[in-house]
Amino acid sequence: MAALADLVRLFFGQAERIGDSSLTAPSDLNLFLTSAVDPPISAGKARLVSRSGRSDQEVRVTSRLEGKQADMVSERIPLHLLRRVLKRQLYLLLSRATGLDFPWGSLTGVRPTQIALEVINQSGEDQAAAILSDYWRLSGSKAALAVKTALAEDATLRQLEEDDVMLYVGLPFCPGRCLYCSFITQDAGRQEGSLVHYVDAVIREAGGIFTGRFPGKIRAVYYGGGTPTSLPPALFRRYLEEVLALAPLKQGAELTMEAGRPDTLDREKLEIIRDCGFQRLCINPQTMHDETLRRIGRHHTTDQTVASFRLARSLGFTDINMDLIAGLPGESTSDLLDSVKRVLELNPEHITLHTLAVKKGSYLDRLFDDHGALLPDPVLIEAVGEAHRLLGQAGFRPYYLYKQKNCRSGLENTGFTRLAGSLYNVAMMSDQVPVVGLGSGSTSKVILERTARRLHNPKDLRLYIERVDRQVAAKRSLFLSES
Repeated sequence: MAALADLVRLFFGQAERIGDSSLTAPSDLNLFLTSAVDPPISAGKARLVSRSGRSDQEVRVTSRLEGKQADMVSERIPLHLLRRVLKRQLYLLLSRATGLDFPWGSLTGVRPTQIALEVINQSGEDQAAAILSDYWRLSGSKAALAVKTALAEDATLRQLEEDDVMLYVGLPFCPGRCLYCSFITQDAGRQEGSLVHYVDAVIREAGGIFTGRFPGKIRAVYYGGGTPTSLPPALFRRYLEEVLALAPLKQGAELTMEAGRPDTLDREKLEIIRDCGFQRLCINPQTMHDETLRRIGRHHTTDQTVASFRLARSLGFTDINMDLIAGLPGESTSDLLDSVKRVLELNPEHITLHTLAVKKGSYLDRLFDDHGALLPDPVLIEAVGEAHRLLGQAGFRPYYLYKQKNCRSGLENTGFTRLAGSLYNVAMMSDQVPVVGLGSGSTSKVILERTARRLHNPKDLRLYIERVDRQVAAKRSLFLSES
């Protein structure tokens, strides 16, 4: 039901659950839709079969739109596809009734490339894009993107070994809060006392999890946040060195540092990052326009972005990612494409193009209270397509992709690379690889029978620090029980 509610929100902005099997949403169209499964299947059985990914049983799924716009779609399918097909049928009827077509059609989930790869394996690469367009209702450009990215993700995941584990180390501190951010972050400049206690807690958490038997080796590490580089230098060095010393790193493990705010970078911190063995660095402008940076609450300038990038290059960093966001408030198509061109001039190894997500709890949520701002915007969709074309022309190829709720125009986030891409990014989004999460708000997960079992650390800073030992015990139980 949750997946169907997400699809209804895509069209109408809201969806309220009524009982176990009904949804209602605000609309002037006075639509009434029903879906039926023959023979009837309990929700519990449907969930179990869906997770298994296979079934010998077939059912008929029929969805109807009643009233003046009467419509119907019906098909016989394997039972394990029930959830997906219910979404597809609902999307098809709502699209016809409202006249709205979203770029990703009925693939509203986080990982559309998962379905793309299944289509490729079943029908071949040559037929996959057409099936994604005709059946799942993707636009032609998104179907082609899905096929290309799914193949790249699959090639990356094939490099992993059975005992490989990802490690995420999170820091909930930033120089300030961006307009679009919904994370619970603290102002690092005003929380000097909390910084030490937090780093102590993360190191204690790492020691508790990794000391003794741990079933796996860390293949990739990602220090994220917040902004890890907002820590003062001496504490920053300790944060890196002591956690990495405790983690059972695999030979040649990929190490990535999220240094997303250029105003937190200087020579000393970059030297610490380099000396601790980090190969990959993220310096994220989000836009190359100072007026937009001020508007979204980022306290750095385009010149600082360029200076930080060049300083990193001079210190030997040869694997740098830069993030941009399409659809920022007040930005035009020309602004976005100008940002893409200016980042290309710097010649980073990776560029990630996000689409603005309007997250609950962010300051931006108050500006986009009209759901119409999230409906398909042909101008924004075309601008993102042109940005992809420019990146391809410059030798970048898509290597991973994911979607978020409440993204403008229902668009996606895509990582482009001129090298091999980030192993961590692909593995993290795949739900095929175990992850250890350290720090407040982080998530750990193990994979059991195609399903991710997750354990969340408290988001509240004080609670996280107080409950570190309890979280350690829970994580050791989670990982050791699956070994």
